Amino acid sequence: MELPKARVALDAALAYADTLGVRVSCCVVDGAGHEVLTARMPGAFWFTPGVARAKARTAVAMGMDSGDVAALATTYPALMPVIDEQLPFTLTTLGGGLVVRDGDAVRGAIAVSGASPGQDVECARVAVAAAAAH
Repeated sequence: MELPKARVALDAALAYADTLGVRVSCCVVDGAGHEVLTARMPGAFWFTPGVARAKARTAVAMGMDSGDVAALATTYPALMPVIDEQLPFTLTTLGGGLVVRDGDAVRGAIAVSGASPGQDVECARVAVAAAAAH
């Protein structure tokens, strides 16, 4: 994902979080899982940028939303440690990391952390929609 689109997505996620009255961090990564842009709202916990980054990288690496990785881990529990040891970051099953696609191709991911799991997903969905419209 290019920087201009990442900015639009991140701004949309943070603006939506503000309407919910929550303080979050948002991370946007490209199709290789490289960080494009990350921001932490004032009042968001210090660790939320790292959690958002892990959610976004997980979504790209697995080609699925980070919350959906939980079902894979439940179905194939021995698989997750094998995948995890091959990655330069720790996989997460926390929801809030959404894949950005162009057709079937993974173009990146947008992730939010700091609110409830449902609110993180909501904010990320708003960001994905904003990126798609840009």
